[in-house]
Amino acid sequence: MKTRIIIPTYNERENIISLIAELLRAMPRDAGVLVVDDGSPDGTAELVRDYQSRDPRVMLMTRPGKLGMGSAYQAAFRRVLNEGLAECIVTIDADFSHNPRYVSELVRGCETADLVIGSRYVPGGRIENWSPWRRLLSWGGNRYVRFITGLPIRDCTAGFSAMRADFLSRVPFEAVRPTGYAWWFSLRMMFWRRGARIREIPITFTERRLGASKISAHIITEGLIEPWRIRWMRNEAPNSRHQITNKTQ
Repeated sequence: MKTRIIIPTYNERENIISLIAELLRAMPRDAGVLVVDDGSPDGTAELVRDYQSRDPRVMLMTRPGKLGMGSAYQAAFRRVLNEGLAECIVTIDADFSHNPRYVSELVRGCETADLVIGSRYVPGGRIENWSPWRRLLSWGGNRYVRFITGLPIRDCTAGFSAMRADFLSRVPFEAVRPTGYAWWFSLRMMFWRRGARIREIPITFTERRLGASKISAHIITEGLIEPWRIRWMRNEAPNSRHQITNKTQ
């Protein structure tokens, strides 16, 4: 499947070029990368622009300031769909917490599913180099979301995923309000309610190699409030086929 990998960035100059190079080495020649940079003051966009001049598979979108992860993905999805850039869209963090070696498996999964999630919380998935506090926050947050919303996904907040562009085009993703990790489970609720074939595959998630985490009090608060908003706004009957895969293929 023709694939476009979307990478939102803010101050990721230490990671971005190595990540792009690894992704392009691991993918077929017709795959490409789309970086969405939120005006990084560390020069992330300039590095990507230089790489772009040497490899046409790399695309860059720049925005005037730090507008948030959710809106970065919305802008990228809009461009990919409007320009017909891909059949499969991959989302990945810029900090190497998501290993590029899993991307090909996510893409293969989209041959039989509409949404494939690289999951920390299915059998075989795990987390490395996180503090007990971060582990508790993530594990508890996912159980909280599932309990309140009924979303049958083990890793509701995972940012590593692949989705079919034809299915995404039927999802009103621009209506998703959160900008942080709550954006993920809000989007996946839309997929689920529209009958998406959803699959989870196990991955090993590793704390970022370089740079600082961008989690904030606002992101945590958003994650506490958004599940309740989703619950009260239920007006579509779920009709999804959800499959958990606990081994690699």
